[in-house]
Amino acid sequence: MSGVASDHLDPPYFDDLDTGGRLIHAARPVLDRLQEVLSDASASLLLTDAHGRILDRRVEHASLAACLDRLQLAPGFGYGEEYVGTNGIGTAIEARQVAAVFGTEHFTERLHAMACAGAPVHNPLTGRLAGLIDITCWIKDANPLMAALASEAAEDIEQRLLELGSEHERALLTAFLGISRRGGAVVTVSEDLVIANEHAAHLLDSTDHTILRDKVTELSRAGRELVEQVMLAGGDMATIRLRPVGARAEPAGAIVEIEIAPDARPPRHLIRPPQLRLAGSSYAFTKACTDLGTHCRNRTWVLLEGEPGVGKLALAEAVHRSHSPASPFMVIRPQDLAEDRPACQRRITEAIGTPGATVVLRHPERYPQETISALLEWMRTTAHHPGRPWVVATTHLEARPPEDLSSALAVTLTMPALRHRIEDVRDLVPALLRRLSRGGPVSCSPAAMRVLLRYGWPGNVTELLQALRSALTRRRIGEIQPQDLPESCHVTSRRVLTPWESMERDAIVRTLRDTDGDKALAAHLLGISRATIYRKISTYGISIDGR
Repeated sequence: MSGVASDHLDPPYFDDLDTGGRLIHAARPVLDRLQEVLSDASASLLLTDAHGRILDRRVEHASLAACLDRLQLAPGFGYGEEYVGTNGIGTAIEARQVAAVFGTEHFTERLHAMACAGAPVHNPLTGRLAGLIDITCWIKDANPLMAALASEAAEDIEQRLLELGSEHERALLTAFLGISRRGGAVVTVSEDLVIANEHAAHLLDSTDHTILRDKVTELSRAGRELVEQVMLAGGDMATIRLRPVGARAEPAGAIVEIEIAPDARPPRHLIRPPQLRLAGSSYAFTKACTDLGTHCRNRTWVLLEGEPGVGKLALAEAVHRSHSPASPFMVIRPQDLAEDRPACQRRITEAIGTPGATVVLRHPERYPQETISALLEWMRTTAHHPGRPWVVATTHLEARPPEDLSSALAVTLTMPALRHRIEDVRDLVPALLRRLSRGGPVSCSPAAMRVLLRYGWPGNVTELLQALRSALTRRRIGEIQPQDLPESCHVTSRRVLTPWESMERDAIVRTLRDTDGDKALAAHLLGISRATIYRKISTYGISIDGR
C-alpha cells in the first residue's frame, strides 16, 4: 500500500531538516566518541530525526561510504519503513525499541548485503521520540554487539538532552524573571515550555499563543533581537520584541515582550459562549457568538453557513433567547413546507410586528421556487417595518441558497467547524454528558478526552453527541475510558472510507485496544503481517496509546 518495491530502492530526499537543533547538539560529542571507537571497523554511524530522516553520518572507510552513497543512506534521505520497508532505522522507529536487521531480513533486496542496528532516542523531558542512532555495516562484518552499542549511545544522547534541557530551562527562567520585573506582558517560548506573567495571561488567549509561536519560529532564524507588529486574535495591533535566549551558545528559546499600541481601537465587547448558555471557550466560537449577537441586536438579517452538525440552529436559538427570551422563535424547515405550506406562511406573517421575534429559515436551498418567491415578497415588505423579525437562514457551506434570497440577507457568517476549535471539546463533553445521562454520575477520563481531542470530527458536534451516546451504552456510571468510545474515534482518516474499509479499520482498532496497542500481537491475532498492520495504521490514521 505504501508502494515500496522489494527490488527497488528510492528513499525520498528532504532539504528542510533541522540540522542545528537540540538533538544535533546533544548527539555530536557522543557521535565523536563512538566514531573514534569504531575507527578501525568497517561500520558507519547514522543519526536520524523522529521520522527516520538522516541528519548526520560518520564513516571512515571509503569503500563503505561509496556503498552507502549508492544506497542513498546519507544525510537528507528518509529511511522510514513507509519508504524502504523493514530496516534498522524505520523498524526501530515503528517498534519504539532497539531493532537489529541483518541481510535478507531487509525488505528491499538492495539492502540484503548490509546489517544495521538502530536504537530510538527519546527526549527525557517530554517522553517523545527525538530521533535514532544507527550502526550500519556489511553483513560479513555484522556483530551481535551492534545493537548493544547503539542502545548505549542512545542512552548517552538522552542524558545529554536532559542536561541541555535543564540548562535551557534555567536560562529561559532567568531571562524571563529579569524582564518581567520591568512590568508589561512577557512570554517565554521554547520547544517544550511556555511561561507567561499575569499581564500576558490576561491579554492572550490560546489563538494568540499560536500566533506568537509562529512568529517566534519565523523571527528566531535571524538569531538577534527583533521587533515586529502583530495583529492579535482579538483584533488589537501589538508590538512584540523578540529576544533570543541561549545556553552554551546554543538556542534555548525566546523571550517575547508584548505591548498594545496606545492608539489601538478599544476592544470589542465579546459575547462568550457561557453567556449564551453554550459550551465552549475558543476564540473562533467566541467570535461567532459575538458576531451573531451583534447582528441580532441590530436586527440585521444573516445567512449563517457551516458544515452539517456544527450547531448553527443551536447558536441562533441561544442568541435569540439571550436577547429576547419572551419573544417567538420560529423555525421553518423544508419538510414543514412540504406538509403544510400555508401554515408556515401564516407563522411567518404573524412574526411581523411581534417585538423581538426570530425566524430561522432552515436549508432554504431546498425550498420550492414558489416559496422562495413568496419569501422574497414578504422580506421586501417587511424590510423597513419597525417591528420586523430577525431573519437567519442556515445552510451548508457547499449548498448555497438562491442568489436573490442571498442578496436579501445583509450579512454572511460562517460557523467554525469543531476541528477548527478543537479546544471546545473539553467544554462540550461534560455538557453533553449531563444532558445524555440526565445529570447521572458519569464523566470522561483524561485518557478518553485525549482520544476525543485527537479526532477530526467530520460530523462536528452531532458526531460528538453520537459518540458519547454510544459510550454511555458501555459505561453508565463512573469515568468513560478510551475502550468505551466508538472505533471511529480512534482514527484520523484523510478521506471518506468505503463500508469495507470502515469494517477493516474498526477490526484493527478493536484488536489494538484489546492488546494495549501491541502492534505485533494485534497483527498475529488478525492473521496479517506486522508490515501490513503498520501500513493499515498509517492509511487509516489510527492512534492507540500503548506500544
